[in-house]
Amino acid sequence: MRIFLSFFLLGFSFGAGPCLVACGPLFLSYSAGTGKGLAGSALAYILFSFSRIAVYLALGIAIFLFGQAMTNYALGSFSRYLYVIGGSFIILLGVFIAIGKNLNHAFCHKIQGAFIKKDAKTLVILGMVVGILPCAPLISVISYIGLIARTWFDSLLFSLYFGLGTAVSPLFLLALFTGLIPKWMNPRILKLFNLACGLVVVFLGARLIRRGL
Repeated sequence: MRIFLSFFLLGFSFGAGPCLVACGPLFLSYSAGTGKGLAGSALAYILFSFSRIAVYLALGIAIFLFGQAMTNYALGSFSRYLYVIGGSFIILLGVFIAIGKNLNHAFCHKIQGAFIKKDAKTLVILGMVVGILPCAPLISVISYIGLIARTWFDSLLFSLYFGLGTAVSPLFLLALFTGLIPKWMNPRILKLFNLACGLVVVFLGARLIRRGL
């Protein structure tokens, strides 16, 4: 039980540090720009976090089964395409957040409704994109988990406890706050606020694409 607690606390330290810095700007801009409110922001964070944790579980098992070198090689082979595809998806979200409801085409309205208004699938994809393109410290932890685990089930549990630790992050409280900000604004300021949030998301997506080129 002590080792599970150790991985949970390690995940918590990541959630309050590297993961907050890496995921914070993207998720907070998305949460604020879509104006989800208190309950909506909480649900969005849960979906985002658990989809990210699912990727950690998959990586932990992959490293246990195939080894760190093979897994890193496989990820490296596809990372260029993942950066471009993930970045393009994030840019699309940013554009819809920036434009808001100022869409005249029926098809654009339909796409915006699918990705912004009814956005459970969007949050899952977003969490997976962030999870599958992790930072170097995170890769080292997942690699360590895969290497010390005696069975694939141990690797799964270690990764789960670590992932749950990352979810217990100040990002949750910040997400609740940013989700409430649009409720306090008048319509004109809200348009500028959504534009700014959308542009931040577009910028972060463009940075991902640049890493893949």
